[in-house]
Amino acid sequence: MRPSVERVGPFFDGDRLVQPEAPHRAAFAVLSGLAMTVAAGRVVAFHLPGELFALDVARSQTHGASVVAVGKTWFCRFPRAATDALCEHGGTAARYLRALRRRERHVEPRYPDGPAAERLRGFLADLVERRRRIEGPATFVPLPMSREDIGSYLGMSAATVTRMLAKLRAAGAIAIRADGVDVLDAEAITASPLRPA
Repeated sequence: MRPSVERVGPFFDGDRLVQPEAPHRAAFAVLSGLAMTVAAGRVVAFHLPGELFALDVARSQTHGASVVAVGKTWFCRFPRAATDALCEHGGTAARYLRALRRRERHVEPRYPDGPAAERLRGFLADLVERRRRIEGPATFVPLPMSREDIGSYLGMSAATVTRMLAKLRAAGAIAIRADGVDVLDAEAITASPLRPA
């Protein structure tokens, strides 16, 4: 697929890579920056550098959601014909792409229930794990998205996101930086519940 991959961008904060109902002509990966998928007015996914997304083709042959850049973002564009052809072959890459397609058919907010602190910790733990899969050992979690966007994804207000981050900092689990958080105690991100706010 390498000869058919295109570099596209830069896109800037709020720019849309795709719109709902636009023809599905390609899948994408974030090359640098961050993107989010927005459906029905709610953030349903964040996409980190190296992650492939927008693979699924609905019966309508159109995109079902918006993909929005967060900050300055570059993408790699994978033409649909190339990904379709790869999926028709056997092998690890084809199985991986088919699994991503199945997962995208069931995109929904991942943390709709449970205490706010647990949802936020699960979110941070997920981001750390996803970064490690692509970049190797990592304890820094970039958070270029707004607190409102995180809240939309987690089903809580921006004020609650800020309060839960402050609780994690007070517990010594994280250090908050202007561009994200450093995970100081990985076990605390997944350990026993914090005291209620």
